[in-house]
Amino acid sequence: MSTNWVVTTAAERVALDDAKRGETTFTVTNPAARADRAVFQVVPGDGADPAWFTVDQPQRQVAASGSASFLLAVQVPDGAAPGTYEVRGRVYSASEAPEESSVLSNRIVFDVAAPPAPEKRRIPMWILLVAAALVVITVVTVTLVLTLGGGEAQQARPQPSAPASGLVSVPTVLSYNEENAGFLLRDRGLVPGAVKYRLDLDHVGNIVEQNPPVGAKVEVGSKVDLVVAVRLTAPTLKTPGDAKISIKGKATLQWEQAERYVTHWLVVYAPSVCFHNTSASAPICAALGVNAVRVDARSAVPPVQTAFMQVVGSPTGAYFTNDGTFRWYVAAVDDFDQAGPFSLSLNAQMVA
Repeated sequence: MSTNWVVTTAAERVALDDAKRGETTFTVTNPAARADRAVFQVVPGDGADPAWFTVDQPQRQVAASGSASFLLAVQVPDGAAPGTYEVRGRVYSASEAPEESSVLSNRIVFDVAAPPAPEKRRIPMWILLVAAALVVITVVTVTLVLTLGGGEAQQARPQPSAPASGLVSVPTVLSYNEENAGFLLRDRGLVPGAVKYRLDLDHVGNIVEQNPPVGAKVEVGSKVDLVVAVRLTAPTLKTPGDAKISIKGKATLQWEQAERYVTHWLVVYAPSVCFHNTSASAPICAALGVNAVRVDARSAVPPVQTAFMQVVGSPTGAYFTNDGTFRWYVAAVDDFDQAGPFSLSLNAQMVA
């Protein structure tokens, strides 16, 4: 059952000092009868940059019927457009997806003041007179060159500006979600690179690894690869139980997966082998061994075939058979080959 978090704010407005710094506190309360781990996430309003905000220990264990305080620090850089901005806090359980248990706080507002206007200075009259005289001298000189020089005046042509370049420091995007991490990287002149997903129920939805690491000096426009913590659920089998699968038709086993980011699965097969003995009234059958195969699609061709094997040296004519019957089940696998929970197992049979 999801925890119904309660989030309250210490104030409706944050006052920034002359250095454009400020702080406020969010109180997160766990009304449930069990302890839970809360994840606090900053949700900037329109125009506000995620890089302006930092939270001390964004994940906390909150006791049953207890509360925890999350300190939000605001630091607006020089050059930010003046105006009124807002920010909210989102809280959700670390063991669940954000959309299942997240709660938003009230809006907190803060003002970014415009820089003071430069003091206007009156230009002395003698400077204006000298400037006017220089303009007249320049015009007369150019006219004489064009008239007496017999040639065209050489005009300076603007050179194209060089593309933005240089080294930048890689910021930390750990504990950010994938969307906010992308905003922060692009703001620093970097680009989100390859994204991989890792099974990690303690940090679901957050970045848990980045490459290059925090503080590395890289060229503007460089890519930063990300690893996102996710949860995996058991696949839902689409092929019905006791299905007859034709070897000639190359029919497949099929399943569905709730998570869009899952692209790998582990399929397990357990063939049923029967032992026959002429002295026994009926064969003895049981699943013998398993065969695990990784696939990158929501379907798989069973590697099971019918088989007959005589027991060597048996005077009773004992033998083993496999009529193509097997049990199968599937688990989602993350990009680091960690398997999630398995689906239910079903029977199927390969037939000619």
